[in-house]
Amino acid sequence: MSYSLFLPFLIPLLNFILQSYPRLFNKLFGVDVWTRLLETDHIRKNHHKIPTKKLSGQFIIDGYFDYPPIFPTILSYLPKKTLLTFQGFIAPLIDSLQVILVFYTTYFITQNVWLGILAQGMYMLTPMIAIENSYLTPRSLGYLNFSLATLPLIFFFHTGEWYWFLIGILFTTLLFLTHRFAAQSFFFLAIFFTFFLNTPIFIESFLLGFAGAVVITKGYYLRVLKGHLYNIYFWVNNLDYRFAHQIRGVIKKDTKTDFVNRIYSFLSVFSPIAVFGLNPWSLSGFIIIGLSIFHIIPISPVLFTLAVWIIFFYLLGVIVLKTKYLMPIGEGQRYMEMATVPSVILSSYIIFQLLNTPYKGFALLILSILMIMNLCLILFIQIKGVINDKNRSVTKDIQCAFSFINKLKGSPARIICIPHQNTTMTIYHTNAQVLVNADNPGLMRVQEVYPILKVPLKELARKYNLTHALVKESFVTLKELDLSEKNVIFSSGDVRLVKI
Repeated sequence: MSYSLFLPFLIPLLNFILQSYPRLFNKLFGVDVWTRLLETDHIRKNHHKIPTKKLSGQFIIDGYFDYPPIFPTILSYLPKKTLLTFQGFIAPLIDSLQVILVFYTTYFITQNVWLGILAQGMYMLTPMIAIENSYLTPRSLGYLNFSLATLPLIFFFHTGEWYWFLIGILFTTLLFLTHRFAAQSFFFLAIFFTFFLNTPIFIESFLLGFAGAVVITKGYYLRVLKGHLYNIYFWVNNLDYRFAHQIRGVIKKDTKTDFVNRIYSFLSVFSPIAVFGLNPWSLSGFIIIGLSIFHIIPISPVLFTLAVWIIFFYLLGVIVLKTKYLMPIGEGQRYMEMATVPSVILSSYIIFQLLNTPYKGFALLILSILMIMNLCLILFIQIKGVINDKNRSVTKDIQCAFSFINKLKGSPARIICIPHQNTTMTIYHTNAQVLVNADNPGLMRVQEVYPILKVPLKELARKYNLTHALVKESFVTLKELDLSEKNVIFSSGDVRLVKI
């Protein structure tokens, strides 16, 4: 089987190309990108160690570094210019490792090379995964660690071989140090499996991984946890404003023009069905359970457990999407991302089972339709939401504004950004001080500005000694902010820099 040496790496290469090509057209896409790059800068300047002193300087609301350390620490070894050039290709590259894991996990379970290849192709054509990796994000590394933490525990449960348990604990520890939402998702799954499978191994791995993260970081992880809890508490306080306009507040009439917000709104309204659109392979969990209950085809205990894994996250995601008061624990559709690996494994298994039945032609037809539809959806969202994006990208107009800010004489400008999502990109590209929080506890103070403006702009200017407002008039007019056109000192396209 010499072909098995290179076949598992073909789909990952195609996956990387599919996820990364939009960045050739829009190199500076993404809001959180600049936060991640700033975090990396802090670690790089601190000799690749977590900063222990307060982060002030350009952050008007200062605070301590409180992000999971692995991702920014790894990136800190890349020179700043190199990282900026290639930042858009990092998440797709890491996700391609997950595609390789899909093959070897599928092969381990089924001993079928072609079934593993099909599972890889399905993973590559999962819309929600391609969308998530369109910018610099630790999600891909977090999701990879989630898989590497969960799968070994399932194998240990069904085989009793202790090395699987040790592997699970190792990657659970790394999971805590990589991504907060992935660790939170693992917590929910660990609790569920503890009761459903009647075993303590999942919650034991969670607790041991947590302890390992605290010990390895000499207590730093407790600050990460504190930041995580503050983020949840922030959205508890601002429950009604998750999708509100920063200045206009909650708009009852559907006047959203932002493409991403329209997607979120659609998912919330039509969540039970819409979630399948982002990951149609998750249907396999329900199919496997049905096949097992009615004894239509033999289903191994491992495959049954993977199906339960999928259904748990599907139900959790739908419940969160439909329940307003659960919104602070994360966007519901993201929970389904945690079930992508078992979804494609089971989907490929079902297809191969059908190939040995009179329904072979029907199975291949459905598979082809789903793959073509998924590819079209991915391309549509990439073109609409990434390549043609203006709201979440550093445009030429805002680049000109940054250049102007850096040429201002005297003390650095003290700026409020409207919309607020432009704050960290302004810090990254200018020498200005910006009204934004340096850590998650600082979210309590930034509530005056975000998610909705609760304090008049001029009052904020007096309180924080602000000198300028950086405004996108495609988002809000100067009149709505009670700012005068005569105080505009820079204008390009929809971008205005206004003296306060």
